[in-house]
Amino acid sequence: MITNNADPRIKIFFAVAVTVLVLGFVGIIWAIKSESVDTSDKGMPKLTLETTNFDFGDVSMSNGLAKKTVKIKNDGDGVLKINRMQTSCMCTKVVLNIGGERSPEFGMPGHGGGASGWSQVIKPGESGELEIIFDPLAHGPDAVGAITRTVDIFSNDGGQDGSEAVITFKGNVTK
Repeated sequence: MITNNADPRIKIFFAVAVTVLVLGFVGIIWAIKSESVDTSDKGMPKLTLETTNFDFGDVSMSNGLAKKTVKIKNDGDGVLKINRMQTSCMCTKVVLNIGGERSPEFGMPGHGGGASGWSQVIKPGESGELEIIFDPLAHGPDAVGAITRTVDIFSNDGGQDGSEAVITFKGNVTK
């Protein structure tokens, strides 16, 4: 017990210690309440893609980038969280656009693109667009012929973190 005769430094030390303990306790209570308000664990998210397979047909190098937009929707009753995306080749990029909010450009792992720690949510009933971009010149002027590439989307689909949806496309690169 601190008496009135105690050193003022001891009084200050105890006052600071009590303040830190009280603020720490308040912080823990706030964190617990914040978690309970999070809607990501309520309901079951369901990722639906307009298509999982398409054909660009002939892709002329002289015409530049080939692009395809694929609708993505959350048909579940829980919040769908897209954690990351990737492509099978450095010649392909993918961007997610939900309500005007555009993701970073994702590509082949180890070849740039994407953002560490990025994620985007799609609320129940909400939809957006995946923009798939193929660069026929990425492999040089002599890389012509048939191609097959994939785009991988990682989410909490079905309530399972790390769930993967795949879009496969093909084409024929011409000069």
